[in-house]
Amino acid sequence: MKITDTDLKEIIEHTHVFEHGVYYFCEGFIISEVNEGVDYNWGIVKEVIEIATNYYGKEATICLISNRINQYSINPLGWHNFFNSGRKINGLAVVSYTENSMVSVVIEMLFFNSKLERFHNIYEAINWARELNLEKQTTSRKDD
Repeated sequence: MKITDTDLKEIIEHTHVFEHGVYYFCEGFIISEVNEGVDYNWGIVKEVIEIATNYYGKEATICLISNRINQYSINPLGWHNFFNSGRKINGLAVVSYTENSMVSVVIEMLFFNSKLERFHNIYEAINWARELNLEKQTTSRKDD
């Protein structure tokens, strides 16, 4: 289900449209909807990082919710490059609507150095992201 087909439109603070997909910037998380047939690679990831950094700031750690409404390929080495670049992410929520997409998630888990969860609907993923961000903020305050 596309974000624009839900009642979640009011939580969207900013929308950025790329050639490869649409990204919805919300408080503490980004929801991505990648276009059909895209080869999602490190080059695309770098574009998204630049826009996210401009929006949230360089030090912000957020969650990413991948709303997989379309079929596309993912190069999991993009996550390896992401973490090697010194970037951080609180977690990745993958919303998948087919069992076939589970294979991609399992492969991504091998390269993902943070929390990764799979969901069957966008509402559960958003709740998870909010709770994870709150948990990270609480932990961060205790460390200060």
